[in-house]
Amino acid sequence: MITRISSIVTILAAAILANPEGGSAADVAQSNVPVAYGLLLDGKDAIYGQQVCHVHSPCQLIDDQKARVEVSVTIDSTQHLSGEVSIQCSEPDCSFLDESTSAKLENAVGGERSRQFELYAGDGVSHSNDLVYIKRTNMGRIFFFVGN
Repeated sequence: MITRISSIVTILAAAILANPEGGSAADVAQSNVPVAYGLLLDGKDAIYGQQVCHVHSPCQLIDDQKARVEVSVTIDSTQHLSGEVSIQCSEPDCSFLDESTSAKLENAVGGERSRQFELYAGDGVSHSNDLVYIKRTNMGRIFFFVGN
């Protein structure tokens, strides 16, 4: 019995040491994570697909030269679906609600395994005035479904 417990502790220690950036044993066991995505931009064809990503590694989901859009995601945890998504658009520029080109997955609308972000025209670098409310033009959405 003690030998069995010692073996389990050794395996868990190896899993934790193999992942120095943190994360749970479940994340280590699930290092290959399927990510399905859909990008809907006004006036452009829908872009969708699925990519196998790795926990704690940037994963390029979209690099569409025709639509001039790049989207990447970094999954930090599959247990609580946390990480970061980045988007780069040109003609026109686009960003998330806070005028940033990156956003945390945990801050998005969605269920346990899915997330959705609204995309807006502009990248936020052209103006900065905290005292003026500027209504932003919605130009699309991006959806993520993570896991099996």
